[in-house]
Amino acid sequence: MAAEASWDNAPAPPSRGSSVFGKVLIGCGAALLCFLIALGALIWLVVTKASRAMDRGWAQIHAEVDSLRTEAGARSLYRNNPGLAQSYASEDDFVKAVASWRPKLGEFPDKRPGFKEVVAGRHVGEVSVKTREGEGRKVVTVRVKMSTGSTLVVEIENDKLTDLQVD
Repeated sequence: MAAEASWDNAPAPPSRGSSVFGKVLIGCGAALLCFLIALGALIWLVVTKASRAMDRGWAQIHAEVDSLRTEAGARSLYRNNPGLAQSYASEDDFVKAVASWRPKLGEFPDKRPGFKEVVAGRHVGEVSVKTREGEGRKVVTVRVKMSTGSTLVVEIENDKLTDLQVD
């Protein structure tokens, strides 16, 4: 008997498209792209949130410096920030110290340092910011070179003023 010839026994046509290795590479590339987009979004969110916090802190310090320009403002500042009692025993002691600083105050910079400069620990112009955390405390120390050449040192603990000096 003769072998039956049929069109069904023909070899499979060559496959079109990528090989298995190519498909794996495309999948890995897509996963990497998704990861990079998510990482970029996370970094943007953290920087935005930190910048807003720095803006609020800078506005707070600016208001505190402005209140030092009058005796009533200094008294109010002392009463609203009980942490100042660590450095100044009484309201009158604080008011006397502030009175001696007034000629040294000058203009406080309106613009805060950029987030990148603060994170890098570099001084921007005449401003430096340092943060310490531990034992449930977050202490931020800001040094600002005033237009008169004096240095304003502000220490804030858990969003409350704890020390203020003008050197």
